[in-house]
Amino acid sequence: MRDSGEFRLVTRRKKRVSRVRNIYHTSTILTTNDDDDGNLNINYETLFGKLLEAEVELKNSSFADNVFHYLKDSLTALNSSGICDILCYGLGHFSTHRSSKYQLALLLSLKKHYNPQIYVYDPVFSSDEIKFLKQLDFNVITINEECKRIIGDNVTLVYMPHCSVHLINNFLYANWCKNLNKCILLTNSFSIVADDLREKNKSSPIDYVFRIRPYVTEITLRNDFVYEEVFNDLSIHTFLEQNINAIPESFWSTREKPCYQDIDIDYLTAKQTKEIDAKNCNKQDEI
Repeated sequence: MRDSGEFRLVTRRKKRVSRVRNIYHTSTILTTNDDDDGNLNINYETLFGKLLEAEVELKNSSFADNVFHYLKDSLTALNSSGICDILCYGLGHFSTHRSSKYQLALLLSLKKHYNPQIYVYDPVFSSDEIKFLKQLDFNVITINEECKRIIGDNVTLVYMPHCSVHLINNFLYANWCKNLNKCILLTNSFSIVADDLREKNKSSPIDYVFRIRPYVTEITLRNDFVYEEVFNDLSIHTFLEQNINAIPESFWSTREKPCYQDIDIDYLTAKQTKEIDAKNCNKQDEI
């Protein structure tokens, strides 16, 4: 059942599961058939069947019911009738990992519901996974933008399930202006991220997450899906016009490129991706 009422304030949850999943994925393995060139030898028909089964299971869940209910509320608050684009980062190896499969199933459900253009990227996608996504009529981004893509004037849903908080910070940096009220972020809870850092007395250069947090309307998604690791600690974040308009212009003018020097980051940088691609090309040339 859905929670009644409108927007709910974020509340602390007692039980937490590790949230970040980008380079290393620890979810249950479905099948693993890695070969030397990094492909996963996907049987497209089998994978499509598993994805449709996952989509049906998800659509019959109260979690999906809540997602669509609160997205509808968010669109109403943004005075929008629908979602034009969905930008998705960090799905991981959906052909072999259970969490990624269900996260992709949600993306497919969102596509069918809103009929938007879908743009996806993860540096770990194999060439077979990329082909599969293209068969789903998704637009696969070809370079590692480190989540710095600038959104347009139409409402965009930014879906980043369990991505690094640094990637969320990168997205905010790239779109650091009043146009943020044109996007909805379905990603790691800003509140939980901030509270975790405070509890551990850890500093992290995620300045844009902290700076925008007071102006975000965050809706917690109750984690009642059968596999709790798939969607745990996700929230819907919106930037309502009245909140954005209350921010002084000087707030937006302070915009320096994020610097993560001398700290551990949990995502593949553009430089690392280029090095991996070059290494894979050399392997192909040797065959």
